[in-house]
Amino acid sequence: MRRVPWMKTDRLLQLALTAVFLIAGALKILDPLAFAVSIARLRILPGAAIGPAAILLPWIEVVAAAAVFLPPFRKAALQLLLGLLGVFTLILLAAIVRGTGSACGCFGSGDGFLHRADVALVRNLILIALAAALLRRKTTSPAGPASPA
Repeated sequence: MRRVPWMKTDRLLQLALTAVFLIAGALKILDPLAFAVSIARLRILPGAAIGPAAILLPWIEVVAAAAVFLPPFRKAALQLLLGLLGVFTLILLAAIVRGTGSACGCFGSGDGFLHRADVALVRNLILIALAAALLRRKTTSPAGPASPA
């Protein structure tokens, strides 16, 4: 079967979205304490929820990112990533408005340019558009379209 051009684009979009979440999740898994501190700085969760969130959230990101490449789970994974991005974006907006968002902790610890809340907000909006575009596409199996019978 000959692949159509948008299928290559979809694969690139999937790779980009997956790479972002795999890297972000892995960095947080490697240093959960730094991620917990980032969550605490944002003042969005009660103290008792910070530790569990710092442990569980990165694993959810990694598993959902990997599931984007598993056809039976693709739609659910994209919906989950889109939902996470929506929540993260609202949290970043609230942190910026309240002045508590100096560093988002999205990619582990650090206070550099890529860790700034305003940069993370723009990145999230791009990722939301990416995930939404992938969700709107009709996915076909690599074997081709199903027969009408």
